[in-house]
Amino acid sequence: MAASTGPILGAGAVTVFNAVIVQGRLPQTQSKVIVGTLIAAGGLALLEAGFPTTAVTLSWTILLVTLLVRTDPATPSPIESFQQWLNSK
Repeated sequence: MAASTGPILGAGAVTVFNAVIVQGRLPQTQSKVIVGTLIAAGGLALLEAGFPTTAVTLSWTILLVTLLVRTDPATPSPIESFQQWLNSK
Protein backbone atom coordinates (compact mmCIF):
# COMPACT_ATOMS: atom_id res chain seq x y z
CA MET A 1 0.00 0.00 0.00
CA ALA A 2 1.21 3.48 -0.82
CA ALA A 3 2.20 5.82 2.01
CA SER A 4 -0.40 8.35 0.88
CA THR A 5 -3.29 5.87 1.08
CA GLY A 6 -3.74 5.86 4.86
CA PRO A 7 -4.20 9.59 5.36
CA ILE A 8 -6.59 9.97 2.41
CA LEU A 9 -8.71 7.01 3.56
CA GLY A 10 -8.65 8.52 7.04
CA ALA A 11 -9.98 11.80 5.65
CA GLY A 12 -12.86 9.99 3.98
CA ALA A 13 -13.58 7.95 7.10
CA VAL A 14 -13.61 11.06 9.29
CA THR A 15 -16.02 12.80 6.90
CA VAL A 16 -18.42 9.84 6.79
CA PHE A 17 -18.17 9.24 10.55
CA ASN A 18 -18.91 12.89 11.32
CA ALA A 19 -21.94 12.96 9.03
CA VAL A 20 -23.44 9.56 9.88
CA ILE A 21 -22.55 8.88 13.51
CA VAL A 22 -22.20 12.36 14.98
CA GLN A 23 -24.76 14.30 12.92
CA GLY A 24 -27.23 11.43 12.36
CA ARG A 25 -27.33 11.54 8.55
CA LEU A 26 -28.29 8.49 6.52
CA PRO A 27 -25.32 6.38 5.35
CA GLN A 28 -26.73 6.35 1.80
CA THR A 29 -26.19 10.10 1.57
CA GLN A 30 -22.43 9.62 1.91
CA SER A 31 -21.91 7.47 -1.19
CA LYS A 32 -20.31 10.36 -3.12
CA VAL A 33 -17.79 10.87 -0.33
CA ILE A 34 -16.87 7.18 -0.34
CA VAL A 35 -16.44 7.02 -4.12
CA GLY A 36 -14.49 10.29 -4.17
CA THR A 37 -12.20 9.06 -1.42
CA LEU A 38 -11.44 5.84 -3.29
CA ILE A 39 -10.72 7.76 -6.51
CA ALA A 40 -8.49 10.20 -4.63
CA ALA A 41 -6.61 7.32 -2.97
CA GLY A 42 -5.96 5.74 -6.35
CA GLY A 43 -4.88 9.04 -7.85
CA LEU A 44 -2.51 9.76 -5.00
CA ALA A 45 -1.05 6.25 -5.25
CA LEU A 46 -0.34 6.90 -8.92
CA LEU A 47 1.14 10.31 -8.14
CA GLU A 48 3.30 8.71 -5.46
CA ALA A 49 4.99 6.53 -8.09
CA GLY A 50 6.58 9.62 -9.61
CA PHE A 51 6.51 12.18 -6.82
CA PRO A 52 6.46 10.36 -3.46
CA THR A 53 7.06 13.35 -1.18
CA THR A 54 4.44 15.47 -2.93
CA ALA A 55 1.78 12.76 -2.76
CA VAL A 56 2.34 12.02 0.93
CA THR A 57 2.40 15.72 1.86
CA LEU A 58 -0.78 16.30 -0.13
CA SER A 59 -2.58 13.39 1.53
CA TRP A 60 -1.69 14.62 5.03
CA THR A 61 -2.76 18.15 4.06
CA ILE A 62 -6.12 16.81 2.87
CA LEU A 63 -6.61 15.00 6.19
CA LEU A 64 -5.79 18.15 8.17
CA VAL A 65 -8.11 20.30 6.07
CA THR A 66 -10.88 17.71 6.40
CA LEU A 67 -10.63 17.95 10.18
CA LEU A 68 -10.74 21.75 10.23
CA VAL A 69 -13.03 22.83 7.37
CA ARG A 70 -16.69 22.09 6.68
CA THR A 71 -17.08 19.86 3.63
CA ASP A 72 -20.85 20.35 3.70
CA PRO A 73 -22.21 23.77 4.73
CA ALA A 74 -24.97 22.13 6.76
CA THR A 75 -22.60 19.84 8.67
CA PRO A 76 -20.11 21.16 11.23
CA SER A 77 -16.48 20.19 10.74
CA PRO A 78 -15.23 17.30 12.89
CA ILE A 79 -13.37 19.74 15.15
CA GLU A 80 -16.56 21.81 15.57
CA SER A 81 -18.53 18.65 16.33
CA PHE A 82 -15.96 17.63 18.95
CA GLN A 83 -16.04 21.10 20.46
CA GLN A 84 -19.86 21.02 20.69
CA TRP A 85 -19.70 17.58 22.31
CA LEU A 86 -17.02 18.72 24.75
CA ASN A 87 -19.03 21.83 25.75
CA SER A 88 -22.16 19.74 26.36
CA LYS A 89 -20.39 17.59 28.98
